[in-house]
Amino acid sequence: MRDAMPVAVPTQIAARRCPLRWRSLAALGLAALGLLAPAVAQVEITFLPPPMDGTLSMGIYDKKGKLVRVLHREAGEKEFTVGLNGFITRWDGRDDSGRPAPPGTYEARGYAVGSVEVEGIAIHGNDWMLEDEAAPRPVAITALRPRGLDGVEVILQLATGAERIDVIPLPPPRADAAPPALTVQLTGGQVALGRGEETRPFPLGEGESALDAAAGAGDRLWLIVQTAQGVEVRQYAADGEFLRRLGYAPGDPAPKRIVASRGDEQIVLLEENAQLQRVRALLRSDEAPPAQDPAVPAAEPASVWKTVLEKALWRSASFEAVKPLLQRPSGKPFAPEKEFVVKLIDNELIKNEPSSARVNIGWNARGSFLQTTDGLPLLRITEAPNLKWAVIDREGSGRQLTILQSDGTAVEEFRASKLANMMMFDAGDYEWDGKAE
Repeated sequence: MRDAMPVAVPTQIAARRCPLRWRSLAALGLAALGLLAPAVAQVEITFLPPPMDGTLSMGIYDKKGKLVRVLHREAGEKEFTVGLNGFITRWDGRDDSGRPAPPGTYEARGYAVGSVEVEGIAIHGNDWMLEDEAAPRPVAITALRPRGLDGVEVILQLATGAERIDVIPLPPPRADAAPPALTVQLTGGQVALGRGEETRPFPLGEGESALDAAAGAGDRLWLIVQTAQGVEVRQYAADGEFLRRLGYAPGDPAPKRIVASRGDEQIVLLEENAQLQRVRALLRSDEAPPAQDPAVPAAEPASVWKTVLEKALWRSASFEAVKPLLQRPSGKPFAPEKEFVVKLIDNELIKNEPSSARVNIGWNARGSFLQTTDGLPLLRITEAPNLKWAVIDREGSGRQLTILQSDGTAVEEFRASKLANMMMFDAGDYEWDGKAE
């Protein structure tokens, strides 16, 4: 946006005030004769652009100050006609829904927005990010299944409803590994083991039921078991001997699906709670414990379980759904503001105008944007499609704003600064007869 045009303004006209706000130069000339612009099918609006570089957002307001029509959104100079008395634009007399506005006096005004800085900070809750940022993101993990002896397929449902398959590679199986001869059937929480044509039930404790089951290398049986105390992962020998357990603390994402490697003692788990889904691969350690006595033969590698991969998907259809997961570095929760006040740069072309604006965050199918609290868009923050929510908070010194937004699959974090680089302008009052073309 260029600086204000060098237009000569008579002192006596520039000093006049209209009953509501400063009128445009065109309206001021008629006001000197006690007249307003005549009612026409299109209202021509003439105004001096504010003296700062940037884009212009402009709205039509009724006499109660309600925004009736967004006339321009982040507009550049080319969107206006340049006339002798400033910029010229037109209003067809309709509101934002396309209906003719009722007859009456309307005001045109808006804001110039300069070089506000916006930067991406982080993506939370979705590790399955695609190389193509425009591609649909995963919404949920629907299944796990083995892939040969050294991999597991993760089935992901995309936002479009289609499926995507990711492969989690596992360490190659040992040379002496043999695929399991056991087969496992799960029916109504009860487990049956098969070997050849023989099938037999596998006993669990009283009141326990199996949520999922898998046969692994060495004819080991892996179960996700629901108990009275909670959910846990267990490993058994084929004869029913209990071998080990992987417990879960209350509130942890609980195991729902399990896949066991057919080539080694390795498992991949799908775990979830109300806030997130994740996949973890737990592998047997190949590191032997240190010998305590050199005369004693070295021990076999200990059965130590470690997480070697963790990927998460948050169910973030609403801010409240993921609010517990969005703690700030200070340890405090993210506390969105419904609105905040931005101090504006004074416009030397108009006097005694408000020096601040109330602003909040808005979003639509094209992304998120800063807007006045009455709905006039000021500055696009992102172009992320299909947003479900966006929130904003003032952090640090208070001069920066943190924006969180989500399309239901991941939470993106942005930071905006230099928001005070804005200036208000007034384009005058106009009569409308309510007869749109």
